[in-house]
Amino acid sequence: MALFTSERDISFFRHINKELLNNIIQQEVDFYKLNLYETKSNIYGEAPKIKTYYNPVRLSCLITREDINNDTTNFGVDTKQIVTFGFLRDGILDEKNLVPEIGDLVNWNEQYFEVDGININQFISGKNDMTNKDVGSGFGASWSYLCKSHLTRVEKLNIVNTVIK
Repeated sequence: MALFTSERDISFFRHINKELLNNIIQQEVDFYKLNLYETKSNIYGEAPKIKTYYNPVRLSCLITREDINNDTTNFGVDTKQIVTFGFLRDGILDEKNLVPEIGDLVNWNEQYFEVDGININQFISGKNDMTNKDVGSGFGASWSYLCKSHLTRVEKLNIVNTVIK
């Protein structure tokens, strides 16, 4: 059993976090999972410019955004922005059966962000069940997915937005 944290505490944390994300913060994004089976690759195993994605899933999240940078090149202005999307692990794995991976897309603020890296080391009570074998059940599980992403061009994507009337 973990010191100073019981299973009842974990249940309380889980309930409060879900309520904060879904009912108070209410920030939602559309998450596009990369479809590796439909994306054709070249002889080196690299994906071409056109990738294929599954239909989007709407998820609640926390968003941490950096400032927008405009770089001027010989070809014009290039807009760059880094955004981190924080998803509750319980909300994604249990309810939506979804695991974020590098290359997935997030649609937020009418812009698309490609996931560059995923941080899954926010442990309950700071204890990792892989290294601390005596912490008990429910402990050591990663609490969230933090997906660091960059702003990507819509022209690169194989996504067609349709308006249903």
